[in-house]
Amino acid sequence: MIEADFWKKYFEVYDILNELRPYQDLLSLIIERAKVHSGDLILDAGAGTGNLAILLEKNGAKVVAFDSSEAGLAQYQQKNPKATTKIGNILEPLPFADGYFDKICSNNVLYTLPRGSRGKVAKELYRVLKPGGLIVVSNIIEGFSPVKIYRDELVLDFKNSAVMAFSKIVRFLVPTIKIFYYNFLIKKENKSGGYDFFKKGEQSDLLLSAGFIDISNDMSVYANQGVLTSGHK
Repeated sequence: MIEADFWKKYFEVYDILNELRPYQDLLSLIIERAKVHSGDLILDAGAGTGNLAILLEKNGAKVVAFDSSEAGLAQYQQKNPKATTKIGNILEPLPFADGYFDKICSNNVLYTLPRGSRGKVAKELYRVLKPGGLIVVSNIIEGFSPVKIYRDELVLDFKNSAVMAFSKIVRFLVPTIKIFYYNFLIKKENKSGGYDFFKKGEQSDLLLSAGFIDISNDMSVYANQGVLTSGHK
């Protein structure tokens, strides 16, 4: 069984993603699609170490970072001591009133949940969103390969500077090995031996079945390893 200390180690290397342009571009696109206005109250559902939450805050939002990992949220609070966080299990009823949030964002969270439970989770997200509110979600798709994300990063670096590319390879080597190893352990812990990645069109269908409207077409993101979808209540 994966213990709490595992997640502390995992999140210590997780933030290396902040230096990868495919990850940076993904977060930027979520911010863009969320159409953040100053004062928006936004739920970051599955906030982890707060990378998305911090960008939302920089754009003027008031963010509630919700996650089941104390280690992840503790790391977020080190980055932002004034952060508003809430520990909880997204598979259970959310501890927020009906229509509480102006907007909801969720990045790479729902794919980690059993497929049969996602409908219930989507309906809970619908419940806590204000009428007219906006939701933006992104998740990993079938065929996901983290190697392709790193490959795209290095291709861009080599185009700019071979020295920069080799320097990044050296700097990223140890944390990259660690995060791949931790991902292997997470997948091994899962009964199926891997996460239940989203199928084509499944994410938009999930939002539709939960009651959301004006649902966007699925957009390929994260070096074509993920899909982003938005909708309104």
